[in-house]
Amino acid sequence: MAAPKQPQARMSPSDIETYASYVKGVDPARYYDSQAREFWLAAKARWPLLADVLYPDQPPAAER
Repeated sequence: MAAPKQPQARMSPSDIETYASYVKGVDPARYYDSQAREFWLAAKARWPLLADVLYPDQPPAAER
């Protein structure tokens, strides 16, 4: 395995970006990050009013 391109690879925001730093030719923009989606859904459940204000095009938290 090659050394990561970034000196602080452990601080990468997602597993996909970390993997791409180790493997040549991997484009992180081509992969879906389910981890980020899970964090986003958990935040919407924890702070429904804030989610309603920041994302007005989504259904209200009470209807989810």
